[in-house]
Amino acid sequence: MNERINWMDWAKFLAVALVIPVHIPQALGAQPVTYFEVFLLACLMFNAGYLKKERTNLREEFKKYWNQLGIPYIIYNILFYPYWLIRFYSEHGTMPTLAESLRPIYGTLLLQANNHFAEELNPVTWFIAALFIMHLLLDCCLIGGTILSDTIFHKKNWIIRTVPIGLLSLLGMGIYVAHKAGYVPAHFVVIGIAKSLVFYYMGFLCRRYHAFETCNFKKDLGWFVITLIISIILFDYHAGCEENFTMHMISYFPAVLFGLLAFIYFCKLLNGIRSKIVINYSNGTMAFIGLHWMMVGLIRYGILKPIFHVSTDYIYTPLEAYGLGLLVTILLYPLILFFQTKMPWMLGKRS
Repeated sequence: MNERINWMDWAKFLAVALVIPVHIPQALGAQPVTYFEVFLLACLMFNAGYLKKERTNLREEFKKYWNQLGIPYIIYNILFYPYWLIRFYSEHGTMPTLAESLRPIYGTLLLQANNHFAEELNPVTWFIAALFIMHLLLDCCLIGGTILSDTIFHKKNWIIRTVPIGLLSLLGMGIYVAHKAGYVPAHFVVIGIAKSLVFYYMGFLCRRYHAFETCNFKKDLGWFVITLIISIILFDYHAGCEENFTMHMISYFPAVLFGLLAFIYFCKLLNGIRSKIVINYSNGTMAFIGLHWMMVGLIRYGILKPIFHVSTDYIYTPLEAYGLGLLVTILLYPLILFFQTKMPWMLGKRS
């Protein structure tokens, strides 16, 4: 059994915990939520890439990914459907027609697509589907790169092996820019992969070349301060040049990169703090992703609206959003413990 990477447990926990307030409706430009929104996805993808191991047996890996990601994707969307029906009735005062009730089912089968005949059901589960695809993409590209390397050099050349996934990462960045320019239609999975594949691949390379393996508090603190300052400067510039599309896009990926680096170094500063609670939350990231949207909705529609008469259109302040996010995080903990002992497949684990 591999030794746990403590700072990575912190990184997994903090990344998914911070996603919750980001998904709560807030005023446009609210800080610091907008800042986190820029690079949190990159953090999640980097973590996944860092923990990805190189494999060559696609058939076995597909089965593994299906257990880890495919089954949870299906389960969390099935669990979400009754909530969707209740919310539909709450908003419209009537139950959906047959055609309307099938739209989210089609959307789920099409990986959270939203079009004239389908709509997303549990939108945040696009991340699970995207990760499934990215794992397979990396495995296929490395196998293809190996064939290419053997053909050219008659031996394994790591640089040549990484050419296919490297080109795909660059292509993804181009697709994301084209999407922002209005040339590529929106789809959670396609656009999500396009803008984050490069950071997933970065995580994989960092683990292979043993980057971030050692922790030194003074050095990590210095790099955290430096990368944090640079990320804030880049984010401020990126947010302030929306009218200049070219500079807005050019500044996007550097802003995300330095935000990601600041996040990594911050988590490394926490490496000396070991907590069973953090480990459990780290193991339960799948439950965070699959359930937090529904739990936020249940609190808004089932508690805040009927008891405190808070409108479902209410725009939260950052403080309120983080308070609600903290509440959901606390409520998820006993569920994660239950899933670990009784229903491990809910966390993408084998029984």
